[in-house]
Amino acid sequence: MSDYLPQEVVVQILTRLPPKSVIKCRCVSKSWNLLISSPYFISMHIQQSIPSKSPTNPSNHFIIRHYSKIQNSEIYLVHLNNENCNVDETIKIEYPFRDFTRFYYRIVGSYNGVLCLSDDLFGYTNAILLWNPSIRRKVTLPVSPSILEITVPCMFVIGFGFDEKNNDYKVVRIAHVQGDSGYLVPHKVEIYELSVGNWREIDVLVPLNCVVEYFWTQVFLNGNVNWVAYKRSGETLGPVENLIMVFRMTDEVFEEMQLPDALSNELPINLNAAVFEESLAVFQYDARVWSKSCSIWVMKEYGVPESWSKQFYVDLNEGLGMVLGFRKNGHLLLSDRNGDLISYNPGTGAREDLGIVGTKDSFYVDTYVETLALFLEGKEARARPLSDSDGEYDSSEADVEDKYGDVEKSELRMQSTMFQYLTTLFERIFV
Repeated sequence: MSDYLPQEVVVQILTRLPPKSVIKCRCVSKSWNLLISSPYFISMHIQQSIPSKSPTNPSNHFIIRHYSKIQNSEIYLVHLNNENCNVDETIKIEYPFRDFTRFYYRIVGSYNGVLCLSDDLFGYTNAILLWNPSIRRKVTLPVSPSILEITVPCMFVIGFGFDEKNNDYKVVRIAHVQGDSGYLVPHKVEIYELSVGNWREIDVLVPLNCVVEYFWTQVFLNGNVNWVAYKRSGETLGPVENLIMVFRMTDEVFEEMQLPDALSNELPINLNAAVFEESLAVFQYDARVWSKSCSIWVMKEYGVPESWSKQFYVDLNEGLGMVLGFRKNGHLLLSDRNGDLISYNPGTGAREDLGIVGTKDSFYVDTYVETLALFLEGKEARARPLSDSDGEYDSSEADVEDKYGDVEKSELRMQSTMFQYLTTLFERIFV
């Protein structure tokens, strides 16, 4: 075909194929192999794969991660984001890291089909990965020498996103030194650039903000990483003000954005950053443990504090747990306290069990697209076959219960420890 069609036409055809099909097409000829392996083509294919940014045309798929107690492993599923969300339409993704971490990773964020994983939920290990599951490619970030030089207790906050100007994926890491009355001014700020393959410390003016340890979430939106943060006004144990701390990936500078008045003096531990229809959102829980309600605030015009509005109120009584994301039909995805994934209609309060079960704190939901990202930079990432000893089929009920207990007790232990520490800290600040 390439002998009869102009290369421009060949490119237009190939960029519309799924990533796996494109990779197979490299075998057609040397010229196709060179074309498909070029950064230009990969960038073109990614742009073609990304759906419109318009809120009326969101991604047709979303990715769901949960921890299976029976298989003793993380499970990644791709769902069609349609009206029915039928479990029969689910595609299971091969997961290659089951022996790399104790239970499951924190998913820092995702962009263009690339997930950023950090092994910091059950003890910090310095392990950070970039993973494109659709083409089985991974990049393991090196351990930064400057982080190893830190000899005092630290808390690390991570951001993941994309530098549009330089066409590069980046990870930003902030190290906060732990003091007697909380966390001090960030000790170090480092950037990892995929195109370079190394960490570098940046000399940048960092706002005097802190991010809630362990429970933090990040959102990459409008070229920026966004965290919910808080800062003290004057005295070490004075009152705090909540805000959005922003890191601009291209310029590598920090900024701040105001939250609505109803959130500015809320306990920081009760707030999570999220995305709603390509807009910045914040989940406001009435309490971090055994929450009874969640209010969802949306910044309708990015960077304009006056555009914040309360979009939803979710009653979490009767066993509902954490809000995870939003479906195309306007329903919310939540986990319940039994570890079931639930579709919830905020207008009627009706709920639907989607037939996916995991530990209640292991769920992650985000929009998903298949791309060729990491095809050049990544190494192959394949899973080893499951054996009977992994417990997928032949585990006795007692064995399964042991595995249930291991992960759930660890989740509870880690969260309880952090919750008690943070509660004590914030009581000293707020009372």
